[in-house]
Amino acid sequence: MIRAIIYAVLVCGIMTIGLVALDLNKHKPVSVAPEKKERSGVDKQPPKKDETAKGIPSKAKAAKAVPTKAVAEKSEEDQVKPNQISQKTTGITLTALIKGLRSDKGQIIAQLFDSSDAFNNNRYDQAVRTLVIPAKNFSGELNFSQLPRGEYALVLFHDENNNQQFDQTGSLIEGYAYSANLSKTVAAKTTAVHFRQAAFNADSDKKLNISLIYH
Repeated sequence: MIRAIIYAVLVCGIMTIGLVALDLNKHKPVSVAPEKKERSGVDKQPPKKDETAKGIPSKAKAAKAVPTKAVAEKSEEDQVKPNQISQKTTGITLTALIKGLRSDKGQIIAQLFDSSDAFNNNRYDQAVRTLVIPAKNFSGELNFSQLPRGEYALVLFHDENNNQQFDQTGSLIEGYAYSANLSKTVAAKTTAVHFRQAAFNADSDKKLNISLIYH
């Protein structure tokens, strides 16, 4: 009888140990598996820093694309400079308004000088500019453009017979004029008009009013 009781107690103890071990093995995966699953999910997600680099640019990168006020002002200056340089290099314009043309015969010959020696010695081939305009097409205006700043003297005459010469003898006395706009009386008393008498300074665009003289 005692043996039977001892045997029954041993069997119950063994069964209890087995049940406890089985219960521990059953709950162990439940507590560990979710933790591993969550960690693996986190490992697979790319870092937040990488998302920023690949997606919307950071403030530092965006700032490079926006010009600063100083850069904008410099760009405006660069756009103005070409215009300022062209204004300085194109020179000045001389406009001479001629009055008193008595006929539409022949042509108007006008010459602009910047040398007193060439002017005083009638060296017409050394004129800075020469204009030849048919009298019938003459509007009364002479234009000399893109001139350097300096001192000039203008002389012109009405070549009525188209012989390329200034005739002042015989039956034909042709009209003439200077940039000093000498009157008929003064011109008649002057044997030769010098550069200084007709000269003028041209520091900017200039307009002259000149009347032709006929004797």
